[in-house]
Amino acid sequence: MKLWVLPFFIGILAIFSGNLAYLVSLNEGFVDACLPYLEGCTSISKTGRHGLASILFKLTILPVMTLLSAYWLISYTTLKQNVLYKKLSNRIMVISGLIGSLFGILYAAFLGSEGDIYQLLRRFGIYFFFLGTYIAQILEVVQLSNYPNTKESKSFQLMRVVVIVIGLIILISIPFYGFLEDDDWLENVLEWNITFLIFFYFILSGVLWRTTTLRMEIQSDTN
Repeated sequence: MKLWVLPFFIGILAIFSGNLAYLVSLNEGFVDACLPYLEGCTSISKTGRHGLASILFKLTILPVMTLLSAYWLISYTTLKQNVLYKKLSNRIMVISGLIGSLFGILYAAFLGSEGDIYQLLRRFGIYFFFLGTYIAQILEVVQLSNYPNTKESKSFQLMRVVVIVIGLIILISIPFYGFLEDDDWLENVLEWNITFLIFFYFILSGVLWRTTTLRMEIQSDTN
């Protein structure tokens, strides 16, 4: 399998899974009908918590989160071999990415479980998934900007735009939490849109891996 297929597949599967779970959950009567990206009538968690949607969501999201760990390890190795090596940035990137994917697995594993403890674990899981993954994406973009072959790539330029847009969305939305009494809908809108952008980033990364000369050399110590 070509390496570029991995991030491309991760992005496509995650976006498809979230939207499919919403449609299935809507059909089964567990969520309201709306445009969740704009109206925030339900969270991603709620769409994948009950019925058939829960089964489909876990069957797709658990592999996605596991594959994300492989992505960050491959990215770490590739950057180390091809880009002007920034040891600390690269290490923080892979650690943040792995932490994000592990907490994503935690979130998906306890989705649908009842009780305050499980709710707390899910909340920790999704927040640390977002935080770890976003930090890793920022550091990956910063390192790739030092590689001449990526600077002119449209996919890399879009990756950089996605990272900036996510940051702007977070900064702009923070003040609203102090003024809105019922902010659940806003939290849901942010969750849907930020999740989409985070996984759209991986689709763009797959295109970048396919069109640039970045290569990972598999080295062996055996003779």
